[in-house]
Amino acid sequence: MRIDYFIYYRVNTVRLAEFVASLVSMQASLHAATGVTGRFRRRLDDPATWMEIYENVSDPRKFEVELGAHAQRHGLHDYLQEGQARHMERFRGAE
Repeated sequence: MRIDYFIYYRVNTVRLAEFVASLVSMQASLHAATGVTGRFRRRLDDPATWMEIYENVSDPRKFEVELGAHAQRHGLHDYLQEGQARHMERFRGAE
């Protein structure tokens, strides 16, 4: 079974350029560790809301461990708005 991940959160837009650089770097190192390519999007009507997308993950346990470690290593939590957290949702195909 393959899983798709959608992770959304609100960032401090004052440090937006730093955040984007950290996110790009994090996704590159996560890809090197897991083989999973990530994408990200910013909400059209709210520049503080961002989403990471990871599709077709075949080893969810390993991926989630690596995702947490890489997010921590690249300091993504440092860019969140006060009181905010990263929210993860998992979806699978309708096999």
